Amino acid sequence: MGRIMPKRNTPTSVALERGRGKRRLIYRQVADRLLKDIGDGRLKPGEMLPSMDDLARQFDINKATVRQAIAELTAAGCVYSIPAKGTFVSETQPARGGASRPLAIGWVISVSDEGNTGRYHTEIMDAVCTALRKIRGHLLMMSTNGLSSASFCREIGEARLDGVILIGAYRHDMIRRLAGSELPMVLIDDACRGARIDSILVDNRGGGYLAAQHLIGLGHRKLALVTGPAELQITRDRLEGALDALKDAGLDPASAHIIPSDFSPRGGYLAFQEIAAMKPTPTGVFFFNDEMASGAIQALYENTALKVPEDFSFVGFDDISWASLTHPRLTTIRVEKELMGQQAVERLLKRIKDPNHIPTTTVIPTQLVTRNSTAPIHTKR
Repeated sequence: MGRIMPKRNTPTSVALERGRGKRRLIYRQVADRLLKDIGDGRLKPGEMLPSMDDLARQFDINKATVRQAIAELTAAGCVYSIPAKGTFVSETQPARGGASRPLAIGWVISVSDEGNTGRYHTEIMDAVCTALRKIRGHLLMMSTNGLSSASFCREIGEARLDGVILIGAYRHDMIRRLAGSELPMVLIDDACRGARIDSILVDNRGGGYLAAQHLIGLGHRKLALVTGPAELQITRDRLEGALDALKDAGLDPASAHIIPSDFSPRGGYLAFQEIAAMKPTPTGVFFFNDEMASGAIQALYENTALKVPEDFSFVGFDDISWASLTHPRLTTIRVEKELMGQQAVERLLKRIKDPNHIPTTTVIPTQLVTRNSTAPIHTKR
């Protein structure tokens, strides 16, 4: 039998202090009134608060001010929201006069390699954790694997989070549904039209252009492009950038060998085996991430007498920590992962403090980092 929710009471209403000097504090007056009703037992643990519309009418304020009041109580651990259901009184209330609980931020990832999060994502996550420690926050890891949109939103709501960082590729209907809950959110590596959510993107097209341009500038004319999953926007953007570089150099984009892969080291290993068997053999290879490039280097040295960069020039993407530890050290496209993590936390804080914060999309620039895995085609070492 499902839980029987107690009858919802209407909080007491009092005249709010208004005026030039008081207006910015109205949401705190509302929060204090709701907190008093919770303390007096008019709003009981597990009970749902009146709707945003009801509270706005009751206190003669707009819904934005109501959202600020609810955000204040949520941050203090007094209430929690469940998407598509409502806001409820917490079962356990924080001690009066005590410090508010730490911010709880959800890290929700939809991309993994056989259950293991890749280095690119873990390095962004490390940056998020560092930023959260400075503001007394903590990270809760969650996964969307096997969940329907409704189940996913329900789990997010029941976790009683103050904000969510979504990373990877999501169905946009899922994002819109979750965004409708008014829970502060940031989306990394994707953007969703029609959803009130901040987005942080990488200039993948520009990075793809830099990678291919570097190989072409070294004299390589037979290129192979080892891509990620075709359904991902980052794959399409990196591919378009690389093909643009070929066009701008007066080369036929159709001359590039496009090898679909999956962003994993094993995917790079298998892709190189395919490249090595090609006739004529490509001399410049752009891997759409560093993990595939590292797998390809392993395949080359395990299965052939060929060398990098004498026989092949390899370029990766992301500049993860592994890139400077491979042999040879990997030329790659740098993504400022620390900046991405910092930006994600800053955006969440703005939204938590100001529910009227206007969501924005930030594009993080990329940079070519030249190391030892690339060389002019005529150079023999």
